[in-house]
Amino acid sequence: MVNTILTPVTLWKDFDTDLPLEEAVVSERETDSAVVREVAFSGRKTDGGERVRICATYTTPKDAEKFPAIMVLFEAGLPFDEAFVERFVEAGYAVLCVDYSGEGAMRKHTVYPAEIDYANYFRAGRRMLYAEPTAKETSWYEWAAVARYAARYLKERPGVTKIGAIGLRTGGEVLFKIAPYAPIDCMVSVCAAGWLAYRGMDKFSDGQQRVFDEERHRFIAGIDSQSYAPHVKCPVLLISAVNDKKYDYDRVYDTFRQITAEDKAILFSAHGNGLIGSHSLVDIDLFFDKYLKERSVFICKPASISADEDEEGNLVVRGEYDPNGEITEYGVFYTERATSGKTRDWTRVLGSVENLKENTGVIPLSVYHGTDRALAYTFVHYSNGFSVTSKIQEIQIKKNYANSRLKSRVIYSRKDGMNGFAGFRGRAASMADCFVSGQSSAVRVETGYGGIKGVTADSGLVSYRVGEPGYEPPEGASFHFDVYAPETTSLKVIFYKDEGENMGYSATAEVEGGGKWKSFVFDANDFKTEMGIPMREYEGVVSVVFLAEGKFIITNVLWI
Repeated sequence: MVNTILTPVTLWKDFDTDLPLEEAVVSERETDSAVVREVAFSGRKTDGGERVRICATYTTPKDAEKFPAIMVLFEAGLPFDEAFVERFVEAGYAVLCVDYSGEGAMRKHTVYPAEIDYANYFRAGRRMLYAEPTAKETSWYEWAAVARYAARYLKERPGVTKIGAIGLRTGGEVLFKIAPYAPIDCMVSVCAAGWLAYRGMDKFSDGQQRVFDEERHRFIAGIDSQSYAPHVKCPVLLISAVNDKKYDYDRVYDTFRQITAEDKAILFSAHGNGLIGSHSLVDIDLFFDKYLKERSVFICKPASISADEDEEGNLVVRGEYDPNGEITEYGVFYTERATSGKTRDWTRVLGSVENLKENTGVIPLSVYHGTDRALAYTFVHYSNGFSVTSKIQEIQIKKNYANSRLKSRVIYSRKDGMNGFAGFRGRAASMADCFVSGQSSAVRVETGYGGIKGVTADSGLVSYRVGEPGYEPPEGASFHFDVYAPETTSLKVIFYKDEGENMGYSATAEVEGGGKWKSFVFDANDFKTEMGIPMREYEGVVSVVFLAEGKFIITNVLWI
């Protein structure tokens, strides 16, 4: 091939979406509110002359003649989440769930011809990671081809008025690849925005940037979602979870700003520890209300952020919000851990609505005086329920400000409220592997013995503050915390020294139920791996996790 670096234009230039669909209803059943059909239809034809046979589930509102529809591309390798589908069907949408993962994900699955066996997610191998010899010979090309035929299938269904699409993680990456071409009226991408070729490279690292070879340029040009962003013209909503271990949320805004659509919004979710908080579902609902149901919904302009020094010598963050919106809450999330994006402590600081001037707010930022930079983004909630955030802004700290704070041994006290902790994702219930489900991982402030408040979560707690520059453990320190439990329970405390939280050092605190708060102090060598290897020192820890079968409340967490 003369030119092996294919772009979104050249890669899809001759793609044929007009072959007969050859659709069939495999099975059909009714619920109280919907009709659920397992359907099959044909996709693209391979060079060998065989066609991909696509498997999907099409759910329509019962007894409705006309309705908007949503195509859902779930995370690769996972089954369709019925709870996720039901919430949209109950709101009056038809939902088409499309399998692009192929063999292994579900009993009924999309069937790929043998010559493109790498389109099966669990056998993708290098074809998912490398564009060899071109972007066309990748799993991504086949998955996008499936999604394009699925969008056409949905477009041709009787009763469908408008079409939206949601892509979750890998599904979001696929969605970017079809959005410029498929007949969709709007899109929502969750925890996905490209930069796959940059995996392992911290955006905010001081290290030398990698030099890409020709293959990496082929992958970036033809596969990475940021290359497709300038071609996306429909309204776009990007939603991202911070501290997510599966993708690079630091670069999401870099893709967002390249999207040329006039209507676009972005929201970072900091409350779910790698999961999207339930408030983000409100954004999705309002977004679809506007662009699929054609309701009059206020979708605000993106927020912007800057940092400077005020007249009193304080470091402050300035957030600028849509002048046409009625603001109910705004503020900033910040961290002093610029690299290591999976284990950051995102502290929330609220601004004063009464002090807003032309929807511009100023929030003081008390950063540890020993750090040289911080990351921050501003958030804003409007009266109609819609929320947006700014980009993640790197703030260079070149001096000590009047409101700079000293290094602290106190990791958490009751004055911190919910700051300093998040729900532990490993035990949190989730919807579609992306959204917080129920209250299992919701961090709450509750009262224990003597009216003393602490923090709790049903799924367990994790704190990343132990790895933040301003809270790092002093040499020779011991770890102290107070805990209250209504019933006797064994509290497992685990320290991790790697971002993936793959190998932990644990110790157990036996907490007697009721009565007063119980104090515990552990030295580093009290924490051991499953093989019995002691931790020896706290230096280098990135997180600490608290887990128990019963309820517990934590407060007064500190180094002594």
